[in-house]
Amino acid sequence: MMRIDINQIEKEEDIKLLKELNWDGFVFYQYDDEFDRKRYKHVEELAKNYNLKIYCGVKIKNCENLKELKNKVKRYRNKCHMILVEGGVLKVNRATVEMHEVDVLSTPERGRKDSGIDHTLARLASLHRVALEINFKNLLNKDGYERARTLLFFRNNLKLAKKFKVPVVISTDAETKYELKNSNDLRSFLNTIVDPDYAKEILTTTYKICDFREYLMRDNVIRWGVEILEEKSNKN
Repeated sequence: MMRIDINQIEKEEDIKLLKELNWDGFVFYQYDDEFDRKRYKHVEELAKNYNLKIYCGVKIKNCENLKELKNKVKRYRNKCHMILVEGGVLKVNRATVEMHEVDVLSTPERGRKDSGIDHTLARLASLHRVALEINFKNLLNKDGYERARTLLFFRNNLKLAKKFKVPVVISTDAETKYELKNSNDLRSFLNTIVDPDYAKEILTTTYKICDFREYLMRDNVIRWGVEILEEKSNKN
């Protein structure tokens, strides 16, 4: 089982710790307004030293309108293995789950008094295979009532996701080594709110998304299932 985290770590000591915490790799994401391919390449070289699988990600945020969102998704689709959209605003949540080019709706509950997902949005996310994110840092950064409410939102979204077969990913969203968590700890956390088999499935979803996008980014792949194959010369 490949366990892939989603985070922003880029220091070698942090990457080394990630390996020690039982992760097989990670998605190194940058926000769209600071995206730099060289930063990713640098992190990629460091990750190789510890035999970690690494993927390139971008998180889109603060779009003024839906046209801007679509343009940004189109700009980064062929450059990254994973595109995340920072949710919270209802129209952004809705537009995101309607776009099959997007991989993850991140923090749909951000700044809201509800979970950001209802039955309609869950159906759309299932149809377009847009995953919902359980952002562990978003939970830990809350206290008291706010933490309890965030946990309630997680439960609500997981219930809808399971009912409508929506992909779910979990992330530490760490920026430093102090925010990294052991993959077994995240699985234990999931076991408290969903059944163990579903928790296991969630931990593997990030890898499945990235593996699928990596396949589509190959030069000889036109679309899923359609490839250009080299002709083998017949030697008599």
